[in-house]
Amino acid sequence: MLEKLSGFLERRSRTALATIACASSILLGMLDYMAGVEIHFLLLYLVPIFIASWFISKEAGIALAIFTSLIWFVAHLLAGRTYSSIWIAYWNFLMRTAAFTVFAITVAQLRAKLLELSHLANRDFLTGLPNGHAFYGLTAKEMDRAFGVEPMTLVCIDITGFKWVNHRFGYPAGDHMMCTIAHTLRQNVPRSDLVGRLGGTSFAVLLPNVTSDVANLILRRVQTALDEERRKYAHPLTFFISAIACTKAPRTVAELMQEADAQMTRIKYGKKDSLQIAKVDHLPALN
Repeated sequence: MLEKLSGFLERRSRTALATIACASSILLGMLDYMAGVEIHFLLLYLVPIFIASWFISKEAGIALAIFTSLIWFVAHLLAGRTYSSIWIAYWNFLMRTAAFTVFAITVAQLRAKLLELSHLANRDFLTGLPNGHAFYGLTAKEMDRAFGVEPMTLVCIDITGFKWVNHRFGYPAGDHMMCTIAHTLRQNVPRSDLVGRLGGTSFAVLLPNVTSDVANLILRRVQTALDEERRKYAHPLTFFISAIACTKAPRTVAELMQEADAQMTRIKYGKKDSLQIAKVDHLPALN
């Protein structure tokens, strides 16, 4: 239930979220007024502040904290709450505003930290590309978007020769070359956000809504760019590129990856650069 609600709010615009938060605060104020001064709605007032801080921004959360505190203040005065001195009412208002503001800032900082940790968990520490787990997630989203109708091409790239580079020039040189390859891939494909490092010397590229003919042109360009980088650094690397071009997106990521891996296994027996694109209409379902 909470996950569905969170997903619903995530898909809303900032304007819609601000409207929801403000309307919730006003509704709570009306309920507070009708309930009188004996019943408190403290925890419920935190809900719209949370929505603003978590889903919009820290500044929006602070604004809602002040707005909500003001509504509570007005609701209690209209409900007949009396004080021995008006300054007590003002003091309580300030204390409540401060508490709500601290809550808003804490929620916003927690959200920022969680986003940072999520970003780090989904990134390859060396190249900055999405790691295998993140790439599979991105691929699954694109497949859902394609609804099994649009074409889709998955490209797996494996590289041999890094052991020689690391032994001859040291691991920093190998790391530098790995980052160079990652940058080259991102620069030569239509969607740089759909390039991932699966681990070790293996990369993957997803080309949504790309047929086999278009994929061939793209991958020839990628192959040429990789060769230029290899010549520039004079490293004896070999690039194996295996692509599966589906006329329509398959049902699962696993089906697509299995076919690409199987083709990669076949072409890696050679010692020269290889580029193979298999056009398939239907992938065998996994048991």
